[in-house]
Amino acid sequence: MFAYYDRDADIAWFPTGQSSDVVSGRVPGGVKDYDRASHDLVAIEVWEASTRLPASILEALPAPAPHRVRLPEWA
Repeated sequence: MFAYYDRDADIAWFPTGQSSDVVSGRVPGGVKDYDRASHDLVAIEVWEASTRLPASILEALPAPAPHRVRLPEWA
């Protein structure tokens, strides 16, 4: 579980916990993700991150990992 910055989308994502059942709530400037059962905050997504966060933080964040699609065995 690592923070990342998607330069193409200009979105930074910061995990704060883990959950297998997340509900998201839009807030000014992004989204907050909560665990559905406990209501614990599990991630913060910052939109237009280049205008909201210091460049030094964004430069330190890696790009998001590429999505891997697992094909069915019959494919």
